[in-house]
Amino acid sequence: MKKTFTLIELMIVIAIIAIIAAIAIPNLIEARKAGNEAAAIGTCRTVASAQALFREGDRDQDGSIDYATSMAELGSASLVDEDLAAGNKSGYVFAVTGTVFAWEMTADAQDNQGGRDFFTNESGIIRFAGSGSPGTAMAGPSSNSIGS
Repeated sequence: MKKTFTLIELMIVIAIIAIIAAIAIPNLIEARKAGNEAAAIGTCRTVASAQALFREGDRDQDGSIDYATSMAELGSASLVDEDLAAGNKSGYVFAVTGTVFAWEMTADAQDNQGGRDFFTNESGIIRFAGSGSPGTAMAGPSSNSIGS
C-alpha cells in the first residue's frame, strides 16, 4: 500500500508556513531597519574622522587647511569607500557640505529601509530626527543627540 499526502494535509502545512511567515516578516523588516540605522551611525563617525584627516592632512593639496565640500571629495582623497563617496549606503542617502571652518553631513533614510534621519558636523555629535515615517523633518544642528 502506497502512502501519500492528502490535499487537506498539504493545505494544513501551507497554512502553518503562512502563519509563521506572517509573524516573522515584520520582525525581519524591523531588524533590517535597526541594522541600517546602526550602519548610518557608524558612517557618521567615519565621515567625522575622514573630515578631520582631510583637513589636517590637506588632502586636496590646495595649500589651505579646509574641510571637504562633498562625499565625492572625501572619496577622491581615499578617505571613504566608493559606495559612500557616491552618497548611498545601507538604505541611506548621505550628503556633505563644507567650508574652510565648518562642515555638515545629513543621512536621509530612503524607501523604508532605515528609521531615523541623522546629522553630524565638525563637533562630532551625532543627532537624529524622525521615526522613519515619510514626511518627518530632517535631522539638523538642533535635533536630539544620540545617547541623550
